[in-house]
Amino acid sequence: MSRRSFADMNCPIAQTLEQVGEWWSLVIVRNAFCGMSRFQDFQHHLGISSNVLAQRLAHLVGHGILRRETSATDGRAVHYRLTDKGQALYPVLAALTLWGERWAPHPDGARLTLMERDGGRPVGGVGIFAADGRRLDPAQITTVAGPAADDKTHALMRMRMETMNDAPE
Repeated sequence: MSRRSFADMNCPIAQTLEQVGEWWSLVIVRNAFCGMSRFQDFQHHLGISSNVLAQRLAHLVGHGILRRETSATDGRAVHYRLTDKGQALYPVLAALTLWGERWAPHPDGARLTLMERDGGRPVGGVGIFAADGRRLDPAQITTVAGPAADDKTHALMRMRMETMNDAPE
């Protein structure tokens, strides 16, 4: 089953999924955050076919999430490193990790716990915060269509506002 491209959809979520929404992409990025950089290491650890891995890595490089570097010690070896754009995905991975541990738990317990490096305390969560630092829940946030919004975006924002206005307090 092939998935539909979101390239023509005027939505930041759709455009993000166009870049990292293929199911191998975020686990490749996860492994890059763990220090993995060589093709054969990704392939061995993930159990992914070489042609699919090559496509995924090329896609991530093409979108500026990873960069290819030639090894300083072996000119034939290539390493894949996170760019600043790739590093900016960490909160997304942390949120997916915390969500997965809560809503798709393993019967034997936690698979991963995010911990503060200094002090060893568990991370309390990932959230959205007001400019003054207060944590906000979805009911406290409104979404406003911007100058690039199309008719579909405006319709979606109207629907959200109607839903928010109908929600019990």
